[in-house]
Amino acid sequence: MEVVISITIFMIILTLLYKVLDDTKVVNKNIEKYLKEDKNKNQFYKILVEDIAESTGEITIIKDKNERYFITFKSYNTYHNPFFTYITYLLSKDNAFLRIESKFQFKEQLNEEFFDTAYIDILKKDIKEFKVFKNSDKVLFSFITKENKKELFSVLKMKD
Repeated sequence: MEVVISITIFMIILTLLYKVLDDTKVVNKNIEKYLKEDKNKNQFYKILVEDIAESTGEITIIKDKNERYFITFKSYNTYHNPFFTYITYLLSKDNAFLRIESKFQFKEQLNEEFFDTAYIDILKKDIKEFKVFKNSDKVLFSFITKENKKELFSVLKMKD
């Protein structure tokens, strides 16, 4: 009788320990996912801030005929080629936020030569809307993601 009781107690403890271990794995997976998303978000903002901080001259904000914003400027913060100093940020038709590093300035009408001298990076996907506003020395970016989360992000442009 004592052996049966001890085996039963042991099985109950073993079942509880398994449940605790399983819950720990689920929580760790969720935390890992959250930290990865947060790291990607911070990396995205870091690139944007570095580009604007290293910019030379004026930041041009253009709104095209489809009500899409894009910004272009010259910057020393290059990742692909140190001679490709023109940086452009825009939202593509498939809702990907792009960073274009190019030798020539981005214009609405592009030719084939532009794409031969440009690197295009996808920084963030699933963005429904991207807007840019500028006043004196601040540049304000507004992003609306697919989950309808609105993010406002401002960058202070240092004087040359």
